[in-house]
Amino acid sequence: MPKTFPIRLEVEEIALGPVLRKLNEMPGIVKLDLDLGQGGQGAGRKQLEKHAAETLKNGSREPAVLKLLMSGPKHIRDISALLGGKKTRAYGLMNSLQKKHLTKSIGKGMHELTAKALAQLGLTAQDVPQQAIALPAPALKHGPGGRASPGSGNVVLKAILSDGPKTPADVRAQAAEKGISPKSISGVLDRARKSGLIKKNGQGYELTAKGQKIELRA
Repeated sequence: MPKTFPIRLEVEEIALGPVLRKLNEMPGIVKLDLDLGQGGQGAGRKQLEKHAAETLKNGSREPAVLKLLMSGPKHIRDISALLGGKKTRAYGLMNSLQKKHLTKSIGKGMHELTAKALAQLGLTAQDVPQQAIALPAPALKHGPGGRASPGSGNVVLKAILSDGPKTPADVRAQAAEKGISPKSISGVLDRARKSGLIKKNGQGYELTAKGQKIELRA
């Protein structure tokens, strides 16, 4: 067996998973000993040990997504394609990364790294390509009689839900900002659901595959 050398590393708690994953993938790594003494004793220590073991066993998808975002902002479709499986997997992972303040939504299904993530990765904003300037989300259009133009409500729903599922309260609040009254949004949601454009999930509403095809008008 080739001669080995012990190396001691101190890693920030937030970066523990990604670091372990990368070390586990590197050739030449013979053994990993985890000293989690600073992480507390009892339940806290067991939780860290369990997280580390799961990271090494199953692999963390978070580093893969962070690496993807290092090349610039990406749409949820790109993230879903990277992860594979159902699109809800991508939504769940992005929600987790946002709670850790490592990524943020920049509208229309787009996500990018936060300043905190850039610092963890040893990057600056200048190192990451910027998103192309996008048109603002459409507002509700009205006809001559003041009624909403046919299909306008669906366009607004697409803009609201394009970056992931939303709670009913969030949908109503954002719809109001775009010109749909609280009285009208119930009908818009009901018609969109019956048409197969949106569906309910554990959080509230999300777009279906059919709803994803709605074209956003400038």
